[in-house]
Amino acid sequence: MDFDAPDDFAGAAIDDVASASRETADELARIEAAPLGERSIGYDTLAGRLRAELERSDPSRDV
Repeated sequence: MDFDAPDDFAGAAIDDVASASRETADELARIEAAPLGERSIGYDTLAGRLRAELERSDPSRDV
């Protein structure tokens, strides 16, 4: 990706967040569509993925 201005970087970051939010929303929709007895594994998997993403994005971990 070629960034010509600071706004390009901000726009790309917003697009990344929007894309991640759509992916999470889609995953939640799939979980909710599953039979009740099968949802817990989906929620656990989603929670693990979100936890890992949060840990990778935590600036204090770079110290």
